[in-house]
Amino acid sequence: MRTFESLSELTTAVAFRICDDKRLTREVLERAGIPVPPGRTATFDEADEAFLAEHGELVVKPVRGEGGAGVTVGVTTADELDEARRAAQRAGAAVLLEAHCPGEDLRVVVIAGEVVAASVRRPAEVVGDGRRTVEELIRARSEERQAATGGASRIPLDDTTRRVVSQAGHSLDDVLDDGVTLRVRRTANLHTGGTIHDVTHGLHPALAVAAVAVAWAIDIPVIGVDLVVEGADRPDFVVIEANEQPGLANHEPQPTAERFVDLLFPETAAGRP
Repeated sequence: MRTFESLSELTTAVAFRICDDKRLTREVLERAGIPVPPGRTATFDEADEAFLAEHGELVVKPVRGEGGAGVTVGVTTADELDEARRAAQRAGAAVLLEAHCPGEDLRVVVIAGEVVAASVRRPAEVVGDGRRTVEELIRARSEERQAATGGASRIPLDDTTRRVVSQAGHSLDDVLDDGVTLRVRRTANLHTGGTIHDVTHGLHPALAVAAVAVAWAIDIPVIGVDLVVEGADRPDFVVIEANEQPGLANHEPQPTAERFVDLLFPETAAGRP
């Protein structure tokens, strides 16, 4: 049995492709009656601006990609839309526009048709100490995240970070008062400094059912289902992405690795609780 991290021979090429192409993910889930945000493929014309006017706030992302590359959240103006489309296009040829749905970012890991772990993911934040500038706080927090994740997580000091800080009424040169919290990214992706908070045991049953339904609709044995929710303990949701190769170590202390091994070698799993 060959594996590459949480991807194994048990995942078919078709299931992989459905997850890899966010348009296909949306199509499969919509046909299965699973809620997704209103969306369209960007055409780089007035139709995109009409979609923005209709929904007021958008998420713009490449159709194919991972790690949060090229994703812009909170697009509200034509100029921001133009910039976000270009950023997404640099990360992937086709660009997807989706209505922004406010709420928490929830990742649910499903293995062999069972929910094994669930975590709320939150965007990177810094906390003021009355001495250091926002830029210094970001650099320090980024170093902490890199050390804690073996280099997998960092907070980029890029145009996106500057824009988020500016929209919060600050600049990178400002000194935050002691104890003041400032969100410096909009996306909760681990690779851009996001943090993960286990909510497995408080997960609402409706969200667990939805995550399993996504796995069945795609016909995939291991999947990370990304939802936007009012709260992990509340039933309302939309599905925003499906990841065919979720990070299992991110969900400790939940037994994700053990359940993955059970999937690969079911003959040794019979006695597990």
